[in-house]
Amino acid sequence: MEDLERIQIRARRIISGNLNVYFSLTALAIAMVSEKVQPMCIAIFTALSIYAVGKNYLKIIEIPFLFLLPGIVIILLTVEGETVLEFSIFRITDRSLELTISTLQRTLAALSILFYLISTTTMPEFISALRKLRLPKFLTEIMFLSYRTVQVLYGEAKKFEVSAKVRLGYSDFKNSLSTTFLLSKTLFLRAMNRVEKTSLAMELRGEEIPELNAKSRGFLPSFVIISSMVLVACLK
Repeated sequence: MEDLERIQIRARRIISGNLNVYFSLTALAIAMVSEKVQPMCIAIFTALSIYAVGKNYLKIIEIPFLFLLPGIVIILLTVEGETVLEFSIFRITDRSLELTISTLQRTLAALSILFYLISTTTMPEFISALRKLRLPKFLTEIMFLSYRTVQVLYGEAKKFEVSAKVRLGYSDFKNSLSTTFLLSKTLFLRAMNRVEKTSLAMELRGEEIPELNAKSRGFLPSFVIISSMVLVACLK
């Protein structure tokens, strides 16, 4: 399995440099404000990601689904309303179905944008772009630690998945569901522990977050995509 840094370096970029960061963050802001553009975001940024890193995108995107699935299931089965489907002690209502679809759509839109950004932008490029926005130092450090969390999750997820398969953790639906919940919990705890150690080590060594200046390319496609998103968001 390729590590995340190698995937980023080999990525084919239509948009690159600081522009790629600003483009992604602008698209994310629009997607969070307008539900109309969310399906469009999912389609566009998934396509851009697959073009950039190919099948590696599926390896990256599966990590957040380990955390997303339990929450979606809880929403689907706990929100009150008019019953649409009932099986055993579980009940799906019209409101829970509507809220689940809305939450899933918003989350997928955000994830598709963020993981496009992660797939195509190295950490030095990302920090360089943020610093040019004159953001407070603590914000860039938070971004660095968040990024490091994703790196840890990406590395650990595959190890746990292989271990679970060897122990027949996915032998049937019940075991698969149980394994998924356990993986989510374990990955979260492991990531927090590793990130805390990284932060402490950097602080003790007096290290600073690396910075890299890269030439921006892809002004036309980024302008077309953002303009299209704004246009769709403004439609009545």
